[in-house]
Amino acid sequence: MTPAQYLEFKKSESNQEIKDIFNFNAKAFADSPDLNWSEENIKKEIKEGWKLYSVNYDDDIVAALFIKMDDGTLLTKNTPIKLIYQGNGFSHKIKDFYEQVAKENNLKKIINYCPSDNFRMISLNEGHDYIKTGKTHGPENDILEWEKNLDN
Repeated sequence: MTPAQYLEFKKSESNQEIKDIFNFNAKAFADSPDLNWSEENIKKEIKEGWKLYSVNYDDDIVAALFIKMDDGTLLTKNTPIKLIYQGNGFSHKIKDFYEQVAKENNLKKIINYCPSDNFRMISLNEGHDYIKTGKTHGPENDILEWEKNLDN
């Protein structure tokens, strides 16, 4: 079995779980254009309706992701995979998780928000049949919006 088959997606609700996710890779996301990586801003995202998940391999958090359901659509965004785990197929499993959540909730579309300079994530979106919508977000319009329609 591959390491990706052992990933666990854990919804994070307690302050300790939020703190653990914040601490898992705080330095890597301090400059994220999409989210100023702080406990306060993570909690703000949650208050705005985003659900926070940790992506775990063994006892290690390897990524964090946010999902939100809005008008038949699953909105998604995630941190990159922790560097020492890149190349194990974890990003593909995250995309599979998004599709699973969307299908379980009878949602017809997935929107993914991705930094314009994250070439790995852009390639991943293309490989999973996401289409760039042409819309951008963020204070400097450097967050790209990608869309995938589902056949539920």
